[in-house]
Amino acid sequence: MRRPKHQVTSGEDLFVGIDLHKNRWHVTIRTVDLELFSASIPGTWESLQRILARYAGHQLQAVYEAGYFGFRLHDRLVAHGIPCLVTPPSLVPQEYGNRVKTDCRDSSKLAHLLAKGMLKRVWVPSEEELYHRQVIRRRRQLVRDRVRTQSRIKAELRFFGVHLEEPRGGPRSTARHCGASGLGTAGCRKALLVSWNSMNF
Repeated sequence: MRRPKHQVTSGEDLFVGIDLHKNRWHVTIRTVDLELFSASIPGTWESLQRILARYAGHQLQAVYEAGYFGFRLHDRLVAHGIPCLVTPPSLVPQEYGNRVKTDCRDSSKLAHLLAKGMLKRVWVPSEEELYHRQVIRRRRQLVRDRVRTQSRIKAELRFFGVHLEEPRGGPRSTARHCGASGLGTAGCRKALLVSWNSMNF
């Protein structure tokens, strides 16, 4: 719901609090003492840019909480000439005894705390650093997936009485051992094949 607009002098510093969600963002714009705008908008940069363009004669500062959406919005705001602070949610000051959380209250609180200089910031990596971090993160995920898959294969083989010797040549040796003899009867081999196919590698 939009709130009534108030007059503000030209050139006055304005503070923008943005509460991010997948489809909608709630935006609050205020001075140090007065809230000027509060509304839910579509969760796109273009929608936010149209709102900010209304205050082109002012020095804007923005804030949103670090999390799922990463730093793309930060980069776009900075490229647009608007300083942006990405704050860790765990370090946002909380009002004692008030546990009510809504998008409107969250964005309003962020704008208010930004105006008062009460927010901490997280380190925002450069684009190159962000790509490097993503490569490392993805490699760790793939290594964990490989170890998990190897463990599942070994567990299935043990269940059917197949003993695997510890490989000496790494994962490729493990793959060769998985085809080892000693699978028992034809019925056992068939059951193992059905179980193997159900893993959906």
